[in-house]
Amino acid sequence: MLIKRDEATVRKRLVSALREVLTKTDPELLVEEVHGVGEHGLDIIFLARDYIGEKHCFGIQVKAVNISCQGHPTKDIKEIIGQLTIATGYNYKFQTDNTYEFSGFYVVTDKEISEVAKKYISSAFRHGKPIYYLYGERLERFLLNNESKSITQA
Repeated sequence: MLIKRDEATVRKRLVSALREVLTKTDPELLVEEVHGVGEHGLDIIFLARDYIGEKHCFGIQVKAVNISCQGHPTKDIKEIIGQLTIATGYNYKFQTDNTYEFSGFYVVTDKEISEVAKKYISSAFRHGKPIYYLYGERLERFLLNNESKSITQA
């Protein structure tokens, strides 16, 4: 069962879980919350390694609403597409590392994302960077399995 949350709480929990998964075993990987001024359309940015050990940069747009639509894209979908479009024009420099071009983006919500909404968002980037989706119960399982225990006790 999902607990009602706001976007800031989802971001905080997701940053904690990503740090547990990525940086505990590999100190060269980084996770940064960048929501706010100068975010360039993203809320969280992280480095991960691919199967041959190369570092890749990913950006995350976090929402705390159901993302769905019928025949036309909604305000939320247009906002997500706009934010990710802004992000595709930037490379990101971590303070302690090199500058990275984004390898892909995630759209994350603690609610649901409809298949039609995913198609609208992905179609806007058909020839660009891949878009991944993490939401609902799948997101909750990821958070519960990976976030720092200190965050869940706070």
